[in-house]
Amino acid sequence: MITEKLNPEGGATNCSRYPLKDPHFWTETWNEAHRHSLSARRRPDLNPIEYWNRLAGQVERWTDQANARGRVDRVLAWLEQQGVLHPQMEVLDIGAGAGTFTIPLARLVKRVVALEPAPAVLAALQKRVEAQGLANVHFLDREWERIDPAQEGLARRFDLVFASLTPGVRDAETLQKMMTCSRRWCFLCDFAGRRQSTVREELWRMIFGEEMPPPGHDIIYPLNYLYTSGYYPSFQVWVDDWEQELPIAEAIADLEELFQFYTEVTPEVKEKMTDHVKRRATNGVFRRKDRVRLGMILWRVDDKWELETGVV
Repeated sequence: MITEKLNPEGGATNCSRYPLKDPHFWTETWNEAHRHSLSARRRPDLNPIEYWNRLAGQVERWTDQANARGRVDRVLAWLEQQGVLHPQMEVLDIGAGAGTFTIPLARLVKRVVALEPAPAVLAALQKRVEAQGLANVHFLDREWERIDPAQEGLARRFDLVFASLTPGVRDAETLQKMMTCSRRWCFLCDFAGRRQSTVREELWRMIFGEEMPPPGHDIIYPLNYLYTSGYYPSFQVWVDDWEQELPIAEAIADLEELFQFYTEVTPEVKEKMTDHVKRRATNGVFRRKDRVRLGMILWRVDDKWELETGVV
């Protein structure tokens, strides 16, 4: 994390001399990372909402995996320790998916508004909420990037604005929108450094003849943007192991769904996937293990250090 906001003489920092202390530096660095990210490599002829619709089955499986449950336990325990959660609060869950956090949060608070733009994923979420008998979850089928908080009555409406591993918070503008919707707390969880996904990385090299690009969204950008903007973010980072076991046919289908958004899955490409999965399978079961480092930030939107005269 970047330290110091005053120069050695105690005056205001000259951002031209100390660009790392300027939030505009982190805004541009974040934008540049996104331009060279994996998401920027998606085929322009394919709608991103359709991308998540096609992955709806995978999203449901991710929600049920042990690593997802462990992440939920870790995050909620941290929010409890920070004194954030209470029974009367209202929460906005951005990029709710199939309910990884929506459902656990709904059991602890007064009301959760779950924003999920992909219809197939939203349908899975609604089904899960109904099965749990929860009446305090409301749904918003919109893309976060297209939301106007003022026009839609969302400004300062929530006690906690929550976002975990969502591509919706992708730059300073979408991060600021979180703060616009909050009257007190914001929470963001994202990747912290490069992911280790051996199967996908090997396939990417086989198909494209290059290293797989990084995801683009990394906790370093919002963390330092907030810090240099005068906020007081609390921060934790940890390593997570994501494991998956699938029959060979399902594993191949999952990889096809993923790679079709970056290239046409020709018979030649599918053959490479099939051979790769079969070589790694044992007794008809394909096991994939990814290692990721995750970071989470918690900050109060009503607690910001303002530089006026060079003295705190």
